[in-house]
Amino acid sequence: MDLQACIEAELERWHNPYPLQQIFQTAEPQTVVELINTFCKRELGSSIASTVFYEVSIGVVCGLQLQDGRKIVLKLLGPGESIERLRAVVRVQRYLLEQGYPCTHPICEPSELANGITMVEELDAEGEFHDAHQPEWRQKMAALLAWQLHLLRQPERIAGIDLKLFDHRLPPGVLWGKPHSNIFDFEATSRGAEWIDELARPARAILDHGAGELVLGHIDWSTKHIRYIGEQAHVIYDWDSLQLDKEPALVGHAAMTFTYIPFMPGVADSPTHEETLAFIADYEAARGKPFNQDERRTLAATMTVTMAYGARCEHSLAPMSVNTPLAVAAPSWLATGVIF
Repeated sequence: MDLQACIEAELERWHNPYPLQQIFQTAEPQTVVELINTFCKRELGSSIASTVFYEVSIGVVCGLQLQDGRKIVLKLLGPGESIERLRAVVRVQRYLLEQGYPCTHPICEPSELANGITMVEELDAEGEFHDAHQPEWRQKMAALLAWQLHLLRQPERIAGIDLKLFDHRLPPGVLWGKPHSNIFDFEATSRGAEWIDELARPARAILDHGAGELVLGHIDWSTKHIRYIGEQAHVIYDWDSLQLDKEPALVGHAAMTFTYIPFMPGVADSPTHEETLAFIADYEAARGKPFNQDERRTLAATMTVTMAYGARCEHSLAPMSVNTPLAVAAPSWLATGVIF
């Protein structure tokens, strides 16, 4: 595939030039390709031969084959990201790889490209994705998360790590931070969303003083990021999603997102309430001990806020409608979400 054609097709499909403009200060496809190719020649010693894939979300991700035969992934993030944090992410990846954990393999240190920051990894597309609604894969995801948090409970083993770089928790009293994508505008669509905020506010108050151990973990824990060979996890993607939080908060968020795999036809994005509770039970089994009552309150509060955030995003896209699946489900789910 041709990278310029991929960029043009993505712009035509979504009409959202913002991520490109943030990173490259232009959304003109030819200019973007020239900048990426220059980076590859300068930093990797080889120019682009072909494009394996091209995706846009918060940032831009390119799977590329270089002229020298290597296949790489370039993840480009905007100027709001910290190069110090991304360098710390690479240190965590290398530490986890040393422990046998199935991370992606960084090729070099994060560096600047135009107005953004670029991470470079080996492209590993070996293995299969699976539907985590199936108990076997749900249990494996819970066990993988428990193993990961166990390995990261002693961050002093990672040379030069500064945990403050990963702490994105909101200050007490703040209900919503900046949405994860520019397509969502919570302030402009606040009218009609009051019921969501009212349900989220008491849960957020619990999180302001949440129980549990503060630990580093992958905050975007969904099955779309994990490839398996046979029954074993082969590679896990998206390590710039590392975040410092209380263990029950990391697990509660994962329990709400672990089934997400938008490119697998016929698979529901979100787990049922029973599946979220089963994921937590699986995690507790892998962890070797159950959460205590205070930790379970933090779990439930995280699940409630996660559901409310999704409802807020849905509302932002359709502020005059309450008929989207998430908005319909949210009132009853949130009303009981703090009860196990």
